Order: sequence, then structure tokens, then C-alpha cells
Amino acid sequence: MADEQHEIRAVNWSEVFSFAHIFKSFRMAIHPSKLALALTAIVAICILGMVLDSIWCVGGGYAQTGEINNHFEMSNTAFDKSKAQWKESRPAKVAALYNGSVRTIDRYWAELGGKITPGGEFSKAFIAELDEIKKEDRHADLSYDKILESSKKDWSEVLDDAGKIFNKEIKTIDEMIEASSDEANETAKHADDEAKAKEQLENDRQQANIALTGIKVDFERDKLVIQGQGIFSSFMNYESKCVRRAVDAVVGGKIFSGMSQYRRIMESKSVTPASVVTEPFKAPAPANEAPGFIYYTLMAANGFAWLITEHYVYAAIFLIVGLAIVSLFGGAIYRIAALHAAREEKISIMQALSFSLSKFFSFYTAPLIPIAIILFIGLLLIIGGLIINLPYVGEIVGGVLFFLALIGGLVAAFLLIGLVTGVGLMYPTIAVEGSDSFDAISRSFSYIFSKPWRAAMYGLVALVYGSITYLFVRFFAYLALTITHFFVKIGVGVGGDKLGEGADKLDVMWTAPQLDRLFGQFSWEAMSGGESIGAVLIGIWVFLVAALVAAYLVSYLSSSLTVVYYLLRQKVDATDLDDVYVEETEEEIEEEIEETQGEQEQPAES
Repeated sequence: MADEQHEIRAVNWSEVFSFAHIFKSFRMAIHPSKLALALTAIVAICILGMVLDSIWCVGGGYAQTGEINNHFEMSNTAFDKSKAQWKESRPAKVAALYNGSVRTIDRYWAELGGKITPGGEFSKAFIAELDEIKKEDRHADLSYDKILESSKKDWSEVLDDAGKIFNKEIKTIDEMIEASSDEANETAKHADDEAKAKEQLENDRQQANIALTGIKVDFERDKLVIQGQGIFSSFMNYESKCVRRAVDAVVGGKIFSGMSQYRRIMESKSVTPASVVTEPFKAPAPANEAPGFIYYTLMAANGFAWLITEHYVYAAIFLIVGLAIVSLFGGAIYRIAALHAAREEKISIMQALSFSLSKFFSFYTAPLIPIAIILFIGLLLIIGGLIINLPYVGEIVGGVLFFLALIGGLVAAFLLIGLVTGVGLMYPTIAVEGSDSFDAISRSFSYIFSKPWRAAMYGLVALVYGSITYLFVRFFAYLALTITHFFVKIGVGVGGDKLGEGADKLDVMWTAPQLDRLFGQFSWEAMSGGESIGAVLIGIWVFLVAALVAAYLVSYLSSSLTVVYYLLRQKVDATDLDDVYVEETEEEIEEEIEETQGEQEQPAES
């Protein structure tokens, strides 16, 4: 019998290695419908944050510069002390800033004097203008003590007054520069070397404008330190940095690195016991290593902890409304991903939104139910703590019944671990199965605890692959913005003498983007009124491009988690990967009813 020859023509890698299905998440994530929904959700959350910031700022609700980092690194006592010192120092700093704003012209001349040509025509003309200004009684004579007293009563009002005075001084300096330039220009026309005199004048005028911008920047920086930042602005800047650094850490192969540093930070925040048993040998503290993905994830979680503990009313409103936005648009994104992954079927945005609206309550409550149970257990433990405070018998009763507290802690720990590791599977459950929040909680917990290592492997593959694709998308956006800035800058060419040498109007309105900061910076202090309006409009378009990168991250997260859900469901429940809930239309239901009635009538006729 002849030997049979078997030739392998192709390998179905997705069958051999199930995690290969995750690699189609990039193709799913760049689908326009998902990106549009994710972008809309991001814009809606940003609008929500800006509205809340504008409301809170009216009542003086600001966050100290670097406050979230301090919350992460400092002990509770040190953090509270730092925040209290910042608030207590406000009146004195506002009074100092007020006094400084009154003397803005003197400070400006001290800054400018060494940068322009000594004895030049512009210098002579400006000094003449300065002498005329000093003859005027331009500001009320208020002592520092009176200003300080007013600042203690209402520091924000005095700060606003300081800003008004500063802006008035800046307007005067602008007029002085213009008048000095005109006078020096007339003088230069009669100079022996007119070309050289005008070149010198142009250089002096540019230095005068640059120095003026520097004074504005210093004032705004000092004002920001005193006043603080908006809560949402601080929170989003902090969280976005954590996300970028976490992605960079994954690409650099750092997942668990930096945890020894994190433990030292946590130990410094804990309460020191009354007595410590000295170990016979204590290893030297390890050198600081580059933080990894887990480290930055914990830092991001600290941002939420700061928001909830330090600004709980703000956090409650923001998180309640924000979760509604995520439930509506996130549910639609997951529904599109569910059909795309299972059947390569693509539905419209309106169909996806219709599904998420029909399941809105389930999407909204799925992550909240475990949190509510944990908080209820915490409430019971608090009551137990009150029992311990009872006189005479409290400690004994509390000690005897302490096992109940431990049981409650174990249940809460189980729920917390299931929530943290399985929350990403709750939305895919509802989107794939068309079920409710309780089924989402049940399946997500079941799949995670049944197949923890497989879930971890899928999660790691999705994380590494997603980080690489995210960097590609971010680089693509950076390249597009850089090319745009480069060629538009060639066309503009001039008009940036208030910002620095070699700058033009585009540099003033929108500085060149950076790979880790796509949105770029806007030099508001160097802008005129028209330039400010133009910069706002440019900023909107640039923001949309940067937000699209964040939208890709959201879309990829939804797509990859949906694929992971399908894979875990297949391993745990032996369900086919293409099994997905499909809503039946009224016409399909009527057809099924007619077919059923027809089948019932046939036996009767026979």
C-alpha cells in the first residue's frame, strides 16, 4: 500500500492559539462608528468637567498645583498640613502680588534695561516715556498691611483687583512701546547710517515685546500658584499623564517594576506602631527603578481616590453624570464590537444607541451593585467599631464577635477583586448576551475566578498589543499635526516678535506639537485680540485630533475586552464564538408566528 502523503497548506492560528483572535481588535477599533461614539463621549465628559469647574471656581473650589501628586506621596497628616499651609498663605501671597502689579512698569524696565541697546534711540525714547509716567498719580496709595487685611477677608476679590491693575499697566507699557518706536523711527531717519539705526531699533522693539510677554507669563504663573487649578483640569492632566506613562512602560517591557518604591511610599503613609520588633538583619533599601504599568495604574487609581476624598460633592456629581455618559455611548460601542467580533456584522450608530438605551439601566448599575454591597458591608463594620467603643464591655463583645467582621472583610475582598478584575467584562456581557446587570456581574466573576490564568494571559496580550497600536496611532496623529504646523508656518513666516526670536504668528497661536503632548501649548500672553480668537478656533480642531487618539484607546479597550469575553465564554461555557444576541424586528416576529401557526394547522388538515 502506497504511503499516503499529507501536506499542510495552511495553519489556522486562531484555532491553535486562541489569543490570536485579540489581534483583530485593532481593525475593529479603527471602525468609524466606534471612534465617533468614543469621541462624542470624551467631548461630553470634557464639557461636563468644564461646566463643573466654572461653577466650583465661583465658590473658590480650586486644586493646589501638584495636589494629586502630594496626595499620592505624602502621609494623610502631611498632605492636610500642606494643603492648609497653601490656603493660609494665600492672603500674604495675594497682597504681595497686588503690590507687584502696582509696580509692573518698574519691574518691566528692570527686566528690559539690560537687553536693549544702551543709549540707543529706542532706549532714550522709552526712558522719556517712563519719566512722564512717573509724574502721574496712577494708583491709590495702599499700605501692604491694608491690602493684607483685605486679602484675609476675601483673597479672590483682591486677586481680581490685582489682575485689573496688572492689565492696566500692561496696556500702558504697550502704548509706551508704540510711542517709543514711533519716536525712535523718526530719529533713525536722520541718522548717519539709517539702515543700521533701523535694524537696531527693530531689535530693541522685539526685545521690548519679548520682555513684556515674559512679565505676563510670570504674573499668570504666580496667580496660578496662589489660586490653584480647576478640579477637572487637574484630574484630567494627572490621569492622562498616568495613561501615557503606563503605555510607555508596557512597550518598554516594564510591568511590575517600581513596586518596591510604591511599597515604601505606602509604608511612609501608614501609622507607625507603638513598638517594633527589630529584625536581626535588614536588607538595604533597593535603588529606585523605573516605574512600570502596575505602578502607574495604582497612581491613576490614586487620582480617583483624591477626587472622591478631597472633593466628594464634585466627585459625586461628576461620576454620576459621567457614568451615564459612559453607559449610553460605551454600551453602543460594545454592541457594535459584539456584532463585529462574532459575525463581522456592522450596525449603524443609531442602532447601537437604540440598543444601549434599551439596556441603559443594566449598563449603569452593573459596576455599581458590587460597590453598593461593599459599602453596605463597610457600614456594618463601622457599626461594629462603634460597639467596641461601648464602656466596660465594648472591647470584650467586639473581640468575641470579631470573626463576623473578618467574614465581612473576606466577602468585601472577594467582591472587590471580582470588581477590579472583572469590571471590563460586564459591558461585553450585556452587549453580547442582551442580558441584565446581574447576569453581567455573575458571568464576569465566574469567568475570572474559573479561568484566572487564561484571563490574565488574554489581558496581557491585549495590553501589549494595544500599547503598541496606541503608540502607532499617537505617532500618526503627531506626524499629521507636525506636517500641518511645518507647512502653515512657512506660509505665515512673520508676526511672532512678542514670543521670541525666530517665532512667527503661528508659533504664538499654536506651538509645534510634541509626541507626548499632541495638543501643544498656546502662548496666550503674546496674543492680540484677533490672535486669541484664532487660537481658540485652532485649539478646537487640534483638540479633536488629540481626542481622536484617546477615542482610539477607548475603542480598542472595548473591542479587545469584547474579544476576551468571547474567548473566556468559549472556554468556560463551551459556547461558540459567533453566538451573539440579535434583536428581532417586529416583521421577523410576525413571520415566526405565521410559520408556527402554519405548522400547527398542517396536522389538523391531514
